[in-house]
Amino acid sequence: METRHTTLFLHGGFGWHCAVERVWFGDALPVLWWDQPSVAAEPEPYAALVRNAASGLRAMSASAGAPINLIAHSFGGQLAATLAAEHGELIRSITLLGCPPSPLTAFFHFARQRLNLSPERSELKAALTALEACRDMGSLMTLVQACYPDGALPDSYFGPDAEDVKTRYFDIASRSPGLDVATFMAVMQDFLHTRPPAPANSYAGEVKLLMGLHDPLLSVTEDGDKWLKVFPRAEIQTCQAGHFVQLELPPDIWCAEQ
Repeated sequence: METRHTTLFLHGGFGWHCAVERVWFGDALPVLWWDQPSVAAEPEPYAALVRNAASGLRAMSASAGAPINLIAHSFGGQLAATLAAEHGELIRSITLLGCPPSPLTAFFHFARQRLNLSPERSELKAALTALEACRDMGSLMTLVQACYPDGALPDSYFGPDAEDVKTRYFDIASRSPGLDVATFMAVMQDFLHTRPPAPANSYAGEVKLLMGLHDPLLSVTEDGDKWLKVFPRAEIQTCQAGHFVQLELPPDIWCAEQ
């Protein structure tokens, strides 16, 4: 890895990648846009993701000769919390962008938001009720399919003033690799049976949470309180954005070094 990289970006979505951000920002930022490996065949998929991310973190810190900045988006916040707990000495600062405190919480929030917009959707209501009653993989996948019936991200992922951002995002995403479904399912299976992130007591650096007021995967008050149990000294900021904070807001707001 090159010394010019002073920030590691952990993207959102298990089985996803940084293809959109890599095209969007090019070489304008000192950020390494890290892609998750496929871990579906691993006996402990989430632990395998953590090992790979930790390897990248160690290599970047060694190359820079100092701790590095960590930026996480969406489900990448789970990785950031685990890395802070296990390798806090290698991290200078942490910025969480639209990060739910757990994957299940995100799907609950999103399903309820969709029902508020379309209360007649009986299949979505039934799927949400089933997952609330029995948190198993079958119920989770039924809810995911009900939330995303055509497999695409809905417009509500973006803020009301982000029409240009949404158009550009879908254009780049249409030319990028798709979701690694096997990895997504394997890691989510892990999360059905694991506890929330433990407090990152070994990490003493600053933490900033940027939470979009129009993010359908978050509840600012509820989720902010949960993150404070992981990072008690975190600074929580709300912003006029949807879920893709890094695309809707300029980098000087969320990137520590430019």
